[in-house]
Amino acid sequence: MRELVIDTWRSIVAHRVRFGLTSLGIAWGAFMLTFLSSNLEGFSRHFVAEFEELGPRIVFMGPGSILKDRVGDRGARVVELEAEDADRAEQLVSVEEASPEIGRWALPVRQGRRSKLLRVSGLDAGSDIIRNFEMERGRYLSPLDVARGARVAVLGAEASERLFGRRDPIGGTILVDGLRYRVIGTLVAKGEQLMNSNDRDDLKVVIPYTTAQRWIARNDEVQQLILAPVTKEASWEAIRRVREIVALREGYDPSIETAMWAFNIQEPLQMIEGMFLGIRIFMLGAGLVTLFVGAIGVMNIMLVVVGERVQEIGVRKAVGATSREIFVQFLAEATAVSAVSGVTGAAAGIALVQGISLLLPEGTAYQSPPVLDPITTGAFTVALIGVGIVAGVVPAIRAAQTLPAEALRSF
Repeated sequence: MRELVIDTWRSIVAHRVRFGLTSLGIAWGAFMLTFLSSNLEGFSRHFVAEFEELGPRIVFMGPGSILKDRVGDRGARVVELEAEDADRAEQLVSVEEASPEIGRWALPVRQGRRSKLLRVSGLDAGSDIIRNFEMERGRYLSPLDVARGARVAVLGAEASERLFGRRDPIGGTILVDGLRYRVIGTLVAKGEQLMNSNDRDDLKVVIPYTTAQRWIARNDEVQQLILAPVTKEASWEAIRRVREIVALREGYDPSIETAMWAFNIQEPLQMIEGMFLGIRIFMLGAGLVTLFVGAIGVMNIMLVVVGERVQEIGVRKAVGATSREIFVQFLAEATAVSAVSGVTGAAAGIALVQGISLLLPEGTAYQSPPVLDPITTGAFTVALIGVGIVAGVVPAIRAAQTLPAEALRSF
């Protein structure tokens, strides 16, 4: 084994230019595949996380209108939602949580001398699960707050900063549209949001929907329902069943889709998954081409090396070397070149990915640092090394089959 390693090293040094060119091709392939796969993984995770910030399984449903045949908009009947529809939706096996939502844009919110125009959302207890809200301090709305129509508020991270600065807002009071509310909690910052970018959760003031009905809307209006299905797959069933519930109460055919609009977060997520699946298929094709080119490069270089070393092969066979030893020698050279090149290229790709990850800041909606996928990187590297080794089999066989008499004739 020691002699094999020494002979392999000497052969590579003696033909370093040719082996170097072959190594460069394999290393470049491993480098690019590592870097591109890491960027793809980073983009995929980032955009899925951005969409799920709105709510990982959220469904929005709102009232539409029922059109009469041959009458058009003039005869349309507007569908009305009521808060009890959310309670009925929660009884469905496909729905985990449901909440009415009553929102108002740009309401004046004041604290001391500070006055800001913020989005106020009236929601039910348990809506934090639907909307992916996490508490930073204090607590979220309770069923008792909703039942009493309490004037309490939960502030988004940026809303809290704009109103209270660095002071602790818990227990403090704010004026919403002229009425006093007690702050009971603040939410963890979500930062920039790809979805809902014009209605960021960090700028929200959340109050009980019953309070919003009484003091803001001043009626029993419910603008929309928000749902959290038990699973992502159950979201379509949940939409269908909620439409049936409202249709039964309102007295219309549930198959009329214009009666209620619905937005399922799974729709854009499926589009993203489809897009990235296409890119992954493209990358797989590019990887196969890289493997093919690498195999051709290794085979051609090794065949050239075998042709140049015919005399050496003849001498070694004349002094007792077997065909098996010659085969192993040339296969070891192909293996060494492929392994060193593949590992070097993958290491360079990993280093670049880690460097970009450290330099590229996170927390924005439109940029994503690359994420190293060890399984994909390892698979590409092992495949390149394996193809290089396989490509070295044919030249090794040719070298092993060289006849000593014919080799010595070339002196």
